Amino acid sequence: MRFLFGRKKKDEEEGADEGDKKKGLGIFSPAVEKKETDPQHEFRRLSELDSIFIRSKRLESLDDVPFIVNQVKNGNIVLLDIRKLNDGRDQTHLELKRIIERIRGETRSYHADLALVNDNCVIVAPSFVNF
Repeated sequence: MRFLFGRKKKDEEEGADEGDKKKGLGIFSPAVEKKETDPQHEFRRLSELDSIFIRSKRLESLDDVPFIVNQVKNGNIVLLDIRKLNDGRDQTHLELKRIIERIRGETRSYHADLALVNDNCVIVAPSFVNF
């Protein structure tokens, strides 16, 4: 690989004074991040998040999917009780898998995340919630 710019030797760098090392790139210089946070901006951001609810739902069939998608669309977190469908039988396991895939597909546009909490609970959360 060829370099477009020659590298300075260590001797040349040591001989250069501070002014030469800190030359700006003009409009191409990297953006400088603000060190201080604006309290009013933070307050506004937090006030927007004050109406987040945690909903729980016992997952029984594909008919429950629209409720879950609606809750995630509104910015709420949904805890799903999958105990009924996770009983070890193959038929209910396939149905559970189909329901989870449907939820994942319909909430993909909202960048929602799904996570298994334990063997009996799944959490569906909007994109701003970090696991």
